[in-house]
Amino acid sequence: MTARSEMDERMLDQAIAWQAALEQDDADWDGYLAWLEADPRHRDAFDSIALVDSAIADHRDEIKTLLAPDREMPINPLPNRWRPRLLWSGAIAASLAMLVAVPMLRSNADPVVYDNGGTANRSLALANGTSVILAPSSRIIVTGRDAAAIELARGEAYFDVRHDPGRTLAVSAGSYRISDIGTRFSVNLARGTFRVGVAEGVISVEAPGIARPVRIDAGHQLVGGSGALTLAPVDVAQIGSWRRGRLSYTDAPLALVAADISRYSGKAIIVDPSVEKKHFSGSLVIGDGSKLVDDLAGVMGIDTQSTGDAVRIGAVR
Repeated sequence: MTARSEMDERMLDQAIAWQAALEQDDADWDGYLAWLEADPRHRDAFDSIALVDSAIADHRDEIKTLLAPDREMPINPLPNRWRPRLLWSGAIAASLAMLVAVPMLRSNADPVVYDNGGTANRSLALANGTSVILAPSSRIIVTGRDAAAIELARGEAYFDVRHDPGRTLAVSAGSYRISDIGTRFSVNLARGTFRVGVAEGVISVEAPGIARPVRIDAGHQLVGGSGALTLAPVDVAQIGSWRRGRLSYTDAPLALVAADISRYSGKAIIVDPSVEKKHFSGSLVIGDGSKLVDDLAGVMGIDTQSTGDAVRIGAVR
């Protein structure tokens, strides 16, 4: 075994460790980004592991069916599922190869849906070198063999796009369209409210009712909804802060905040007309999601009323 192959194997093991670590609530995102930027091959290694991870998660039932009864083994995604020698056992590797090869033969127009119905973030590696982190209760739809078109159908997603001047990539969210040439940004779509924040690079956004795209530089966010578009500076640390266990906002519509809380708390959050025009700036600790409504109410000085699995927030009576 050559020194290069030993290093490649070590990098894959590190990527496997990071893939598992990023699924934890207390994930070290700063450490992950430092590791990612330390060597260009680290991103390739992580993308490879994340791609296989997604394939296993999406096709675990089909893989189980293809496995011979006497060779079955647990394949449900778990935080500790990444054991390289187990992963590449002949039965799973062969079954996975059959299942992954099929999408490659489809028409470029065939969409692929990635859904995160769990309570933890989900990491994805797309064919064009784009990495995506899906928040809970979120969904994206990817079209094209090179994943040139991505739709955020609901929830929130963080995009890390490798710079490639020759590539065209568009991310749509509702009636908004984001054009990107290599950057990091987070997009949120909830209850007709749209927010995109740029952590690195530059993007442009096309929106209803505007003649030309809006340019958004790093450290800025664009918020849209029932009213006019609002472009404003934002702390880069706030962008995608949900990946690190916090919901952070700068002048965000209360409807958007309520939708985020609903995803993490499992409760329907109803915004009373008495407070629907309010905006929120601040940070909330996600935890298990159970304290988010009370924390928001305490900070904003608003009232909450619980009924079953729903909570109404409104003005104090």
